Amino acid sequence: MRVNYSKKSVNQAITLLNSKSKGISQQEAKERLAHYGKNEIKTTKEISRLGLILDQIKNPLIYILLIAILVSLFLKSFLDAAVISIIIILNTMFGYYQEFKSEKALLSLKKLEVPNAKVMRGGIIKSIPSTRLVPGDIIILETGDKIPADARIIESFSLKVNESVLTGESKAVEKSVKQLDKDLQIADQSNMIFSGTIVSYGRGKAVVSGTGYKTEFGKIAHELESINEEETPIKKKMSKFGKNLGMIVLGVIFIVLVLGLIKGMPLSEIFMTSLSLAVSAIPEGLPAVITICLALGIQRMIKDKALVRRLAAVETLGATTVICSDKTGTMTSGEMTITKIYANKKVITVTGSGYKTEGNFLYNRNEINKKEINKLLETGMLCNDSQLKNKNFIGDPTEIAFLVAAKKAEINSEFRRVDEVPFDSSKKYMASIDRSGSKTYTHMKGAPEIVLDKCKYIYDRGGIKLLSERDKKNILAKNEEFAKSALRVLGLAYSKSKSQKDMVFLGLVGIEDLPRDEVKGALKLCKKAGIRVIMITGDNKITAEAVAKQLNLNTTSLEGKDLDNLSKEQLAKKIKDIGIFARVNPEHKVRILEALQYNGEIVAMTGDGINDAPALKKADVGIAMGKSGTDVTRETSDIILLDDNFATIVDAVKEGRTIFDNIKKFIKYLLSANFDEMGVILASMFMGLPLPLLPLQILWINLVTDSLPALALGVDPSEEGIMDRKPRNPKDGILKGTKTFLILAGILGAIATLSLFSLEYLQTGDIDKARTIALTTSVVFELLLVFSCRSETKNIFQVGFLTNKYLIGAVLIAFSLQLLVIYSPLAVAFKLVPLGLFDWAKIVGVTVIGVGIMEIRKFFLPKTI
Repeated sequence: MRVNYSKKSVNQAITLLNSKSKGISQQEAKERLAHYGKNEIKTTKEISRLGLILDQIKNPLIYILLIAILVSLFLKSFLDAAVISIIIILNTMFGYYQEFKSEKALLSLKKLEVPNAKVMRGGIIKSIPSTRLVPGDIIILETGDKIPADARIIESFSLKVNESVLTGESKAVEKSVKQLDKDLQIADQSNMIFSGTIVSYGRGKAVVSGTGYKTEFGKIAHELESINEEETPIKKKMSKFGKNLGMIVLGVIFIVLVLGLIKGMPLSEIFMTSLSLAVSAIPEGLPAVITICLALGIQRMIKDKALVRRLAAVETLGATTVICSDKTGTMTSGEMTITKIYANKKVITVTGSGYKTEGNFLYNRNEINKKEINKLLETGMLCNDSQLKNKNFIGDPTEIAFLVAAKKAEINSEFRRVDEVPFDSSKKYMASIDRSGSKTYTHMKGAPEIVLDKCKYIYDRGGIKLLSERDKKNILAKNEEFAKSALRVLGLAYSKSKSQKDMVFLGLVGIEDLPRDEVKGALKLCKKAGIRVIMITGDNKITAEAVAKQLNLNTTSLEGKDLDNLSKEQLAKKIKDIGIFARVNPEHKVRILEALQYNGEIVAMTGDGINDAPALKKADVGIAMGKSGTDVTRETSDIILLDDNFATIVDAVKEGRTIFDNIKKFIKYLLSANFDEMGVILASMFMGLPLPLLPLQILWINLVTDSLPALALGVDPSEEGIMDRKPRNPKDGILKGTKTFLILAGILGAIATLSLFSLEYLQTGDIDKARTIALTTSVVFELLLVFSCRSETKNIFQVGFLTNKYLIGAVLIAFSLQLLVIYSPLAVAFKLVPLGLFDWAKIVGVTVIGVGIMEIRKFFLPKTI
């Protein structure tokens, strides 16, 4: 049974952990290390090369191709079997290479060094690798330390800890030794510290209560192992498509077998016809084209600072209907900012966000004379333990906010600290005693009501006057007003002595964690694109609602404790109206995602903290922060934002939508060729004609002349207004809206090919020339049809020939290869013969008419994207 050390006194905790105030001995530490194991969580799994290769083969289309290889070998068509094998190998290796490269890139993001921890053993303080900490160790804590294990506080000197990486709360938490009398959430356990969090202020000691997987961090890491990842929409669609295609192939082959036997055809001819049908029905180049299309999308996204770890995640993001985003550090900067000042009976607005030192001080939209607030900002700068080193701020985020504000006002002080009164939760203020020459001043900041009680005077418009009851009333009213706006409010004062009495009140400051500059624009685009954004945070409801209001998000909120009383079905119903989930823990996040997925939503989750990892794994797309993200979070994610920029997600959504559109285009294109070939073979069988196309010739069409243009369709530019449309219905099949195109294109292509084949064969009896004409007609028809595939509603001229130069190049190369196979020694292997000008005239004539009919059809379709 796990002990709740927050409910134990200091002495009880030390006793239960078999420790002493001076720490355990070195021998005891060695024995405990052998018993408990190292204080580490092995978050990085070895990259399994075999596993990555097998992932590429788990595809119904690949399974069909493997069956085609077996049939080819049975018929002793070794060349056909070899060609199909090469296709599978190339597709597998390309997909493997892309995903292996992404995994290696992730490893480079990891911090390689093992941090040290200061520990007291046998009364001696020493620095040891944090992996060697054991339960019962006494650790020494100072500002800036990363806490190496879960521990119970036994000494606290103004100790504050930033737990945002674990709880999602941006505000530093005050820590004390006081025993708690009831079970509380992690965010409220004021006498405990947790692995992975940061000491932002003060110092202290703690006795280690949990290491490795026994920490809160470890619990989350362990929970990840029990979460099943959802199959991506593109995999679901391709799986369904592959199964349906397989059923069609088997059905058609069965019909051929029955008809062949009824007609008394030789068994070898029946099998050859069946193989031709199987080869014609399967778009052999499709797996490779999809893989390459996704990989090219990944390359574009890397330029936009998004590292994609799983190929299919790109397309899935394009189908996203809901983004669940953490607030701190994702929607907000994670950097506290002074945004309001109340001084000289004015509410002054401070511009600029985060730790950027550019900004103005405005009253009624006009810049004020900074001298009015110089003393207030100087006091905030002096009564401060944060620092600016090598252009980096170190310390408590709230104190850093004062340094940044002083920099904005270009304040430089001559005062130097000589003494201090540290902050603690009972006094609720901090004071610094500072000297400049012969002058000694006291500068104070703290809870407004406490600071106000120590003041006799007020600084007002350059002068000092007695603090009246009316002044106090106005100050307290402004304090309440600021607090209701979810600002953290502090009061500032000073005196011209060491005394903390009869001080001069300077004013109030309102501090908040502002939304990132780019988030508003990104959220507008999400709304336009029909994507719902839900804020999930460990912060309190008031703060979350205030941030949501600034971002124009739905402010209807629910707290984590409310989720505990709802069943899965109740939550799924209620979640449709919720815009904010506040005070949530990791388990709540997973429940939220499950409820959304229960409603049929495609969910993307962004996050950077340890607490986000289980939800990232459960989400359809997990998006981690590359800079501020933890190792666990990055390794759980599908996509990593290298610049921690929320706006990059919107670019990725657009890329995902474009990729899906392009996948649909080239599937439409490749299948139209397959329908054409199937129609030709089936019709020839019914008409009693020889096979117009041999299996090897069909492979030539599908792999060489069709795959290059299909690949060029994969990089087709985004259609205008792609982010103005709602997310596609995840239940829709990948061929939705294309069936009429496929049937008509298949019929027209088959008519053109079969008519010229039968005309040549019946007139001359030259089967090789007839097949050459059939092959070339099919190729030319497809090379012209590819331009019609680029848009469902716009004709070839409206789309423009030069808007995809890769497509022009691919068509020219494919046509050149067709000429090569006819007029070179390769013709012997493919059983082809040279064609004359009249043959070419016939081919061009029928194919132009066929594609012309496909274009005329667009005039009768609704003009929608």
